[in-house]
Amino acid sequence: MSRQNILLTVLPPAWPNMPPIGLGYLQAFLAQKGIHADILDFNHVFYTLSDHQLQRQWLVSCNTLLEENILSRIEEHNSREFHDTREKMLNYGIIGFSCFKSNFETTLRMAELLKSKKNTMKIIFGGPEITRQFFKTDGRFHNTLLQAADYLIVGEGEIPLYHYLMGNNNRKKVATFEQLHDLAGLTFPFYRGIDLNVYPRKNTIPLQFSRGCIRRCNFCSERLLYKNFRTRPINSLIDEIRHHKTANKTQYFVFYDSLINADLKKLEAFCDNIIEHFGSIPWEAQIATRNDMTIKLLEKMKQSGCFSLFVGLESGSDTTLKHMNKGFTAADALSFFNNLHTAGLFFGISIIVGYPEETEQDFQNTLDFIIRHKDIIPQIAQMNPFTYYDGTSADETADYRANPTARKRMEIIVHEMKRHKIKHTNAFIGNLIEK
Repeated sequence: MSRQNILLTVLPPAWPNMPPIGLGYLQAFLAQKGIHADILDFNHVFYTLSDHQLQRQWLVSCNTLLEENILSRIEEHNSREFHDTREKMLNYGIIGFSCFKSNFETTLRMAELLKSKKNTMKIIFGGPEITRQFFKTDGRFHNTLLQAADYLIVGEGEIPLYHYLMGNNNRKKVATFEQLHDLAGLTFPFYRGIDLNVYPRKNTIPLQFSRGCIRRCNFCSERLLYKNFRTRPINSLIDEIRHHKTANKTQYFVFYDSLINADLKKLEAFCDNIIEHFGSIPWEAQIATRNDMTIKLLEKMKQSGCFSLFVGLESGSDTTLKHMNKGFTAADALSFFNNLHTAGLFFGISIIVGYPEETEQDFQNTLDFIIRHKDIIPQIAQMNPFTYYDGTSADETADYRANPTARKRMEIIVHEMKRHKIKHTNAFIGNLIEK
């Protein structure tokens, strides 16, 4: 089966600003095994063909109206390109689709269309949405999905995709969390066949230092994507940065890790290597509140080029933080923020309001925390009412769709942020609310 033409692709709408790192890893892994696979980023293709108004809608998270209608809009306004895309896909014997919640309906429809034209084609679905569907249906999946795809990959993709292509998993419909034991031999993405210079975020590449998370926040679905935490060797990461700086003139690097500071020794070694080999490179990442991080390490992050961090505070109430299983208190967070401030590191925080069992006093504690420490916190990077995700241990009945108090509290914080002139990112205020 591996001798057939293989395509890895992602359909719209998905985040279009950078190349698809997941497909890049799959392509590189297969190449290491002697299997060639093409990547065609059809999400980016149709994003660039769209007018400014549609591109703006594309960047709106949870835009369900767009998600349901984008395929018909593309077919109507870019009929020739849509036809060419379909014909390109029909040239392949196997297609692997990267599925997100945003492009899930589009992917299902395209798979059905392709199968109607070429019933011998093998369709593989993977990505975060397939893992979400696994938890949503207790592993049974809906018939629509089972009929659309020949093979479903839950969790990490490299091992199960390789086994399927080699004919080892042909009798299985679903692969569940068949992941790499470690990342020591994992080849970084080269994105062969993709022009990295055409993406909206210019001269920027996504990176992945680790997979998984050491925290167990009750509300977080991202931690469900992997069964355990693993890191890549630092020399491989340095080689990847060097390659993209040389071959693609890449200047900026964005880490897709759940948290960059899970392993403090490796983080420090990474910073040391960046300083040694490059002096510094502009990089950004997500980071967890940890008061065992020294000022020296934070300053080394700054020296290595770190220019922006995203911190999941979520609440200023100790009671709510405990319910969330965040692993720190509001005082811990303030101490950590002060250390980031001292080291000269810019950061933004995220807030969740209306979390299960959040009282009026808990909410007021969060609001007071934000206002009281506005000179220490550079930016509110994201804020949303509590949103339930399948597979998590949080209370589904408290989801904002059934809890109008959550949205009301978000409106109060937004009003107070404006009144107190607290900096915030408008695009990520309520960005998880379905439009």
